[in-house]
Amino acid sequence: MTKNPFPLLNVSFMGCSKDTIEILYSASKISLTSMDPRELWAKIRRNEISREAMTDFVSEKFGDNCHAPLRQAQFIFVVDNISRLSASKLNRQQMEMGKTDLFRLSVNRQDSAPVAATPPSFRDNPDLLEKWNGLQAEMVEFYHACREHGIDPDDAGFALPQGLLCREQISMNFQTIQRFMDQGLCENTQWEIREMSWQILQILKVEFPTLAKRLGIKCWENRNLACDEPYHIYQSCKWNQDRPHKKDLTGIWKMKPFRTAQKKAM
Repeated sequence: MTKNPFPLLNVSFMGCSKDTIEILYSASKISLTSMDPRELWAKIRRNEISREAMTDFVSEKFGDNCHAPLRQAQFIFVVDNISRLSASKLNRQQMEMGKTDLFRLSVNRQDSAPVAATPPSFRDNPDLLEKWNGLQAEMVEFYHACREHGIDPDDAGFALPQGLLCREQISMNFQTIQRFMDQGLCENTQWEIREMSWQILQILKVEFPTLAKRLGIKCWENRNLACDEPYHIYQSCKWNQDRPHKKDLTGIWKMKPFRTAQKKAM
């Protein structure tokens, strides 16, 4: 079997900072009942309220407008082999992140493994791929030359590409995951973020199938129902046969027969 020459992005689930089902159940139940919160939590801890009952409650009661409890459940993931460029984009998603110095481990490896992520478009072009691999080697060589001359690692790191591989631990509450997935799963999203998003979705389908039903691309029926990307992007998307664009929906609403029927209904 031939070893893949390109390091693959990989997402691992580290668990939750708190029991997710308990948090979502208790946060919702406390707002809906006059029961003493301490009594409710005591029943949960004594297993007087079954896991099945809590899961069923969460599945049934969490409607589209139920957001506050979703901010209390934290999920922890580790992302391996993601570029520094994409890692920096995660900072804009209101995630808690723990950056590492894995890039220094990458450039200090003794083997010839790539130190930077290779976009699919590079892989499809042999000439560019050859130049990219050579450029990586040159930048790493220059980095080591800087270090040999006593240059600080952070200063030497200016010579390294934004595509340099790194590892990140990220922590997101469920509401943040929803917003992140809305865009992250979209075909118009940068390829690393999209790959990471699909991996997280598959993990949550296994670990929390009830909650995973609330996740999807923003155009899916369980999210916003329509695409809001530029229309030319929508037309080239593989989902466009099954999902409308908001421009088309707006056009239907503006049609006179539709407006007339709406006024009569009112």
